[in-house]
Parts: sequence; C-alpha cells; structure tokens
Amino acid sequence: MAGLNDVPFIKGLAVPSIWEHRKLPAYLGPSLSGLIGLSLIAIVNFFTTVALGIMLINTIRSWIFNQTMIEGWEQERHEALMDKGPKDWWDITGPDGEKVRFERLEFPYDIGFFDNMAQAMGTRNILMWFFPLGGNPAIAKDGTGSGWEWEENGFNRVEGLWPPPDPDKIRRAARGWPAANRDYAEELRQANMSSSEFKAEFLQRKADDEKRKRHLMAELEEVDDYDMYDDEEYDREFDQGLGWVNSDGDRLRDYGVDEEESEAEAADEDVPLAELIRRRKVPQRDISDD
Repeated sequence: MAGLNDVPFIKGLAVPSIWEHRKLPAYLGPSLSGLIGLSLIAIVNFFTTVALGIMLINTIRSWIFNQTMIEGWEQERHEALMDKGPKDWWDITGPDGEKVRFERLEFPYDIGFFDNMAQAMGTRNILMWFFPLGGNPAIAKDGTGSGWEWEENGFNRVEGLWPPPDPDKIRRAARGWPAANRDYAEELRQANMSSSEFKAEFLQRKADDEKRKRHLMAELEEVDDYDMYDDEEYDREFDQGLGWVNSDGDRLRDYGVDEEESEAEAADEDVPLAELIRRRKVPQRDISDD
C-alpha cells in the first residue's frame, strides 16, 4: 500500500509540470508513448489501490472481531432465520431421525479486542504487531491445540455449537436426493419397449385407474347421508326440458343463468295483454274496497 501511494505522489509532481509547459513545442515535452504510459499507470494504480484498500479494511475487521467473512455470512443468515422463527428455539428432525435443536446463538470466537488481535498477530507484544517480520499465528503440528482449537466467549449454552445448523439443509437432507427415488430399471424397460407395447401398457394403466376410481366411488355410496353428485344425471334432467341453445350447443346454465327462472318469465310472456290488464285491476279493486 505504501508503494502504491508513492505512485500518485510522483505523478503529482510530473503532471503539473507537463500541464505548465503544455504550450511548448512537442519535441520539448514527453513523447506520445510516455503520455499513454503515464495514463495507464494512473488507471491501474487507482483500481489496484481501491482493491487493496477493501482487502485491508476487511482484514482489519476480521482481526478486531476475530471473524472471517464466511463466518459473518453465517451469522447474518442465522440471525435472519431466527427473526423469521416463532420463538428463540425449536427442534428439527434430522435425516437420521434424531431431533436437532435450532436455537439462537451468539458468535463464540469474539473474545475481546486485545485477545482477538493477539490471536491474529501470534503474539501479545503490541510493538511486534507493527513489525512486518514480527511473526504469525502459531499452528500446532499434532492436530490439536493452537490453530486447531479456539477459545470461546461462553455466551452460548454449551461450547462447540458453531456453525449453527441450517434448517433448510436439514429438511432437504431428510427428504433425500430426488434422483435416488427413480426406478432406473423401469425407465430402461420402458425405453426398450415398442410403440405398440407402450400404448398397450398405457391403456392397461388407464383401465386400472378407472377400476380403482369405481371402487372408491362404490365405497363412498355406501356411506350413510353421502350426497353423490352425478354429472350425467344432471345433464339428463336438463336435456329433458331443453331450452335455449346456441349454435355451439351452449345453454343458459353454461353462462350462470337459472333456466327454471327463465322458463317462469317466458311463461308470463305468453299471457295475453288483456289478461295482464285484468290481473292488474284486481289488486287495485281490492285496495279500493278496503
């Protein structure tokens, strides 16, 4: 980072001089290739400085909180799942049938600023933290101890609960891999069938489905007070007194109109006008008599 910061400083000395003498003849200034090279260096230096700056900020953050970027993602996912949950803990059935407790956890490896920095730098000597060759975190060679086991802050119920379980992954594992339920032998047998054999088997399956359907309907008819709805009988009742039908064979009931009510209105339309006037005068006469 220090070397990259020297480049803008050097360019800051060269660019004003070039700008000041911009009106001089070209042979007295830098060549075209020199100007192109200076511009490319400035662009590359800018993007490199930004990228390394982001990496430095993330590294310092990891040192301070003793948390890697992946662990930060795990913590955010865990908090989001807990916020959507009904309470602070619940049980999930794992793929082996055992209960897995899903509870709210705190990140266990944040043990304080000084201890976090001491783990990251490999020493508790603050002066050695700023020395480039001051050392690095020690890792035990036997697979246990420093670098393999990490101190926890004790905020959780017990130690060793991190990373927290993912309920979605547990549910998917309990359901199993979808491809594991495929019957490859049956698929291979159907692939080797001729078109006539495939059609015959399809018709057989259809007949079996119809047989199961009839058996189910027969069982339902045996249930007391079960009102069986018969579409064919419904159609026959309407066909007996077939009313208005268009060219496509649609009836009024196909458009949500009550045909019985329409038939009553049609019967009134067949009454002569004199009869309607007489019916109208009868109620008026009764009212005047009262």
